Amino acid sequence: MLWLELTSEHMPEALTDSGGLCLLPFGCIERHGAHLPLGTDQITADEVARRAAEIEPAVVFPSYFFGKIFTARHCAGTVAVSRRILLPLLEAACDEIARNGFRRILILNGHGGNVSMLHFFLRSLLEEERDYVVYSTNYYELDPEARREWEAMQESEGGDHADEAETSVMLHLRPDLVHMEDLTGPEDGRNRGSQKDLAGLDNPAGWYARYPTHYAGDARKATADKGRFIVGAYVDKVVRQVRAIKSDAVTPDLLRQFYRDSEQPGQL
Repeated sequence: MLWLELTSEHMPEALTDSGGLCLLPFGCIERHGAHLPLGTDQITADEVARRAAEIEPAVVFPSYFFGKIFTARHCAGTVAVSRRILLPLLEAACDEIARNGFRRILILNGHGGNVSMLHFFLRSLLEEERDYVVYSTNYYELDPEARREWEAMQESEGGDHADEAETSVMLHLRPDLVHMEDLTGPEDGRNRGSQKDLAGLDNPAGWYARYPTHYAGDARKATADKGRFIVGAYVDKVVRQVRAIKSDAVTPDLLRQFYRDSEQPGQL
């Protein structure tokens, strides 16, 4: 069930059918080498959410592409909104989803740059009591068995951005948007290692120092069949997680207890 395609009259029915669970596909808009569309992360997140919701009923929120992507501001087409509104905007979106009756929200993260943001966001929700629970998943992190199967079929080494895996996914989902004829050589996707003397240190230019063209890996061996396997693994993972969330009675109780304890800290 897609939020954008529901009428107001059908929203209560969708709320019941979904068990009060909404999926929020979270990506970004950034360069993915010379051969993949700017919306690769968002396109994938949207499709994984849609396919998972067809198997285990859930309502899918519209594409949420306001991700953390300052590292690609030098690339044409990037949309990198200010850090001052990233967290408040995501919080407002979750508040609105909950105001419409959904008490469980699963953020399907399709962009590696969002991981640290989501880690902080989830814990920041403890600041004040809410009547809903937000979960998140980095669905692209394959489960162990799927990871082993993928490694057996993978024909390139290294990389994790516009690489063999991600390009295969797009060849499966949207081949019309993939421009293999524009694919650059493997040298373009290598780690530049320009900060190799700063091992163990983080800094704002870390990703730019390694992959300034936002291409990490070698996509030449990508195929739609490989992408079909990967997307299937993504969807299977999300379906299992959705079912676990629907049956999760522990987290809501823990949060209620936490908020009560927070009113009288130290009284444990």
